[in-house]
Amino acid sequence: MTDRHPLQSYTTSYYNGACPICRHEMMRYKSHAEAAGATLGWVDISKAENQNALKHLGVTQDMAYRRIYVVDSKGTPAAGVDGLALIWAEIPRWRWAAAVTQHPLIIPVARFVYDQIVAKLIYEWNRRRLGRCPSGVCVMPQNPSDSAKQT
Repeated sequence: MTDRHPLQSYTTSYYNGACPICRHEMMRYKSHAEAAGATLGWVDISKAENQNALKHLGVTQDMAYRRIYVVDSKGTPAAGVDGLALIWAEIPRWRWAAAVTQHPLIIPVARFVYDQIVAKLIYEWNRRRLGRCPSGVCVMPQNPSDSAKQT
């Protein structure tokens, strides 16, 4: 799928393509979605043309680097595990993960683990890996080597 305009009517992931972990996961989901005929959008927020893709939602570039953001087909945003659940719900082989993580007993734990552990570790790893944090605000570079594979 191509980069999504805010008014399009399919679920869209806004991910950090400069992060090898994030890029790998999103491209895996993209591959599974395409194989199943699921229509999702994939926006690499590390590309210069997408740096303000979430501005209309009040999400800064630095916020977008800290966790995944997903906008559903109705334009409703979600972040973290809730955003991932929106993606998983659209892909047949991942629907089980959406159901499990959204279970009332699991969701608080899943949110905590993602927000307080996983997302923070990945963000800090990327910040240190790239060594670009003037004034405490990290700037992730574009990932031109993968532009042919991603849209």
